[in-house]
Amino acid sequence: MPIWMIYVTVVTLFFGCNSSDHTLTGPPPVSPSGLSAEDLRAYQHGVDFLQRSDGNYWLIWASSGIPPQGEDADGEWTHDIYAAAINTQTPTLKPAAVITEVRAQEPSSAAIASNGHIMITMEDAFEDDDVYAQTYGVYNEQMEPLKGYRNIVAYGGHSGHVAAVGEQFVVFYSEGWVEGGGVDELGSGDDVLLKTYNTRGDLLHVKDVAVGETTRDWWPLVAGSSQYALLLWQQFVENESHARLLYRIYDPKNNLWVSDTALLSEAVQYYTYDVQYLETLERFLVCGTDAQGNGFARLLTREGQVVAHAGALPPLVREAQPALRARGADAVTVVYPSAPKGLTVLTISRTDIQLKRTFVQEHTWLYSGTDGIFTDDENVYFISLTPQGAVALSATLK
Repeated sequence: MPIWMIYVTVVTLFFGCNSSDHTLTGPPPVSPSGLSAEDLRAYQHGVDFLQRSDGNYWLIWASSGIPPQGEDADGEWTHDIYAAAINTQTPTLKPAAVITEVRAQEPSSAAIASNGHIMITMEDAFEDDDVYAQTYGVYNEQMEPLKGYRNIVAYGGHSGHVAAVGEQFVVFYSEGWVEGGGVDELGSGDDVLLKTYNTRGDLLHVKDVAVGETTRDWWPLVAGSSQYALLLWQQFVENESHARLLYRIYDPKNNLWVSDTALLSEAVQYYTYDVQYLETLERFLVCGTDAQGNGFARLLTREGQVVAHAGALPPLVREAQPALRARGADAVTVVYPSAPKGLTVLTISRTDIQLKRTFVQEHTWLYSGTDGIFTDDENVYFISLTPQGAVALSATLK
């Protein structure tokens, strides 16, 4: 096993504030459910790094202003969508508004297709506080609108996420809400569905994924290879404080199911899972935290066969995504945020998952959204959303 060292720098980014204000104060106390008396998602919610053709990145996220303001005087959320160009040599955030409307557009989810076109999708309360829609816009690699906001995925849609699959976008979203159960007895989504679009934003296909009266399904995530999408979602378990974790493989080009719905975990903490596609290995990677607070990882083929699993890992942070770095054609280094203040390093091959190292750093991860990238072979850069603004964390692995 190689010797790893980590050097961590944490910078709190208060956009528009004086440098004397650059002190990260503690968030409100968080309940065991992961939500506090004040819902921190009211400040910022949903963040993605998208790699551009020049090797640099766009960072796209939803925030209630810069710096974030939280809910307004009427108790309503007011998020807009922001983007920042990230140079891997000198990563800094200079946000520009992409979508600004009344009420909230959150959480945001974004993906970039093989031709450089970008789709941003979001749960949207623009028209009415009580009537939500899943909406989207499509942009070129310079973030200029091609089919700009506001386009409707589904009225009544919410919690949607998008992935690029070759030159298609797959939007996986929830519809309906059932009161009771879930986090803090706030309820759960009802159904999950998908819609496929070309990279101009034109609708191609519509499919039900889990629809009906017998189950409650929500928080749909999606990742894409060049051919297939892995759909991942949680299913309500009556009288329990955890969910089942389910998945299915979909071929958007031919509008076909590649696999049946399958169970990946009997008991996952609500909202605490993630899926990525590891291109060089031709594998999907699912990470999460189980009901006992243990982290886990599952490695799947493009067709959905589980080929490796690891348990008793450090727990993944809710709504967190890892940094990924290919090591030639046969291995990928994965660094993911682990609760409460950790970074966990995995080495992945086509048939194996190895825990390499865990680290503790000074920033306490929150649940509003975190994503990370490698800026070179040994350096990772994470953005974590907080009530005070986006926190940048840099770590060096040697």
